[in-house]
Amino acid sequence: MRIAVVCFANTCRSPVAEAFLVRFLAGETGVDIFSRGLAGGPGTTPAAMTEALAQHGLHLVSPSGEQLSRGDLEADLYLFMERTILREAVVRSPELWPRSFTLREFARRAQLNPPQRDSESFSEWLAVLHATRRREDLLGTDREDDVRDPGLGGDVEAFVVMISDLEALSHKVAQMLTGWPSK
Repeated sequence: MRIAVVCFANTCRSPVAEAFLVRFLAGETGVDIFSRGLAGGPGTTPAAMTEALAQHGLHLVSPSGEQLSRGDLEADLYLFMERTILREAVVRSPELWPRSFTLREFARRAQLNPPQRDSESFSEWLAVLHATRRREDLLGTDREDDVRDPGLGGDVEAFVVMISDLEALSHKVAQMLTGWPSK
């Protein structure tokens, strides 16, 4: 199972979510988690974020700032940090829509429709989670499903909030992603 975690620049939110998912899914075989940015970024970690990461026992070697590319379009699941980024990715590559959710939306839908690992495949379960969604839901400016981005100039407290949010969401998601047979 390949899971792509995507934010705008791949310097703050997506590398942190990737690190938590890797931590929480450490015992799972056949799971490949990677992070990308819709636009790519500078590949540097803000000092305030480094301090906030230490409070959570995380250390990012260096976010790559790597941009989502055509070669990344074969993942089984895409977890976006905000709806506007998800929307832009789906506009660029419409085939991603059934496999693309914001991290918060996926956690919510997965808890409402837990996987039936003994009777459905991962892709069948994703289809269940996707079934009631409409592309029109991506329009507008509602940020309810977004993970807030403190930005490169954010202070330590803003990064602590972001990291705590990502930790809780990643934990919920990881619980739903454990136990699938490896391909």
